[in-house]
Amino acid sequence: MSQASRRTLLAGILALAAFPAAASDKLVDPKKVFRYLDEYLKLPAAERSRFRINYYLRLGPKPLTAPVWLVEGATKTPLPLRASDGRVERLPTAAELATAKIQVGVDEGTKLGLSIGIETLAAPTAEMDARDVAAALAQAAVGVKKAAGIMAMAMPKLTQVSFPGVASGEVITADGKRSPLPLVKGAPTFTPADFPNARTLKFPKAPLKGDMG
Repeated sequence: MSQASRRTLLAGILALAAFPAAASDKLVDPKKVFRYLDEYLKLPAAERSRFRINYYLRLGPKPLTAPVWLVEGATKTPLPLRASDGRVERLPTAAELATAKIQVGVDEGTKLGLSIGIETLAAPTAEMDARDVAAALAQAAVGVKKAAGIMAMAMPKLTQVSFPGVASGEVITADGKRSPLPLVKGAPTFTPADFPNARTLKFPKAPLKGDMG
């Protein structure tokens, strides 16, 4: 299976896991919004120390800007959204997933888009340690399979990390050789298997994030 096909299949699985659903200012079960989060949180801390699962909320093609709260009885805790892409910046804990509800400040019947991203915890900077990125990808490849449960049988292995927000990038190997990173959907993309001796990833500026696929 080609890299493009693998990424398409992975995207399809995640889209199915987080299919856009009606949302309103009524209370919503958080497990309907944060699919797989409970399974991710069940992983031992040492098995998810290098990657995270992120959730992005949209209203049409744009990031959601309406307020989102976690509701437990009379207590409402804001769940901030990142303005640039609607990423939920504060995720519920395992206990909150079991007892709390989600409230979104939009009109009843509004359709909200929801997508999931698997990202490296390595800080996105103009110069990154390629070995840290490769280690994060390897850990995520195992962790995501465990968190996916029965759907893991259909999920392709994570093999690469894309860095949106920059137009180009290069990989520097242990012998000092420099090679441009290929572009995948406009983002420079690092595939560790293609550069087993990679030491450094360089970009013209810090990328927005490291998306695994």
